[in-house]
Amino acid sequence: MFSKSGRGMSLVAGLLMSGVALAEAPATHEAHGSSAGEADQAAHAFSEANQRMHHDMAISTSGNVDMDFARGMLAHHRGAVDMARIELEHGSDEQMRSLARNVIDAQQREIDQLERWIAEHDDSPDSQKAK
Repeated sequence: MFSKSGRGMSLVAGLLMSGVALAEAPATHEAHGSSAGEADQAAHAFSEANQRMHHDMAISTSGNVDMDFARGMLAHHRGAVDMARIELEHGSDEQMRSLARNVIDAQQREIDQLERWIAEHDDSPDSQKAK
């Protein structure tokens, strides 16, 4: 799965570590102005988004560092957008809601860029079948 050099492992490990703090966050946030039910719904949504992102970031490295980076970051950015949408649905702090809107805008631009780059540069057998 990983190249002998270990660089692929480092990429995936670094990307996975970015979500550890979220996975360990407490499930309720009553002290932050949300109801217990709202906090439980948000915690469940965060957990699902985090699990999906980590699953999608666990790429099989190809030996092409650029492609592996693009695929890992694509999953990471999609996870950031998912988390920002959860903030907009459940959050109440206007600073955090504003940040979430900014995250969605910025990450979506980068998602679009990554998807274009992958489509232009992917020469794997699976991508050749789709072309």
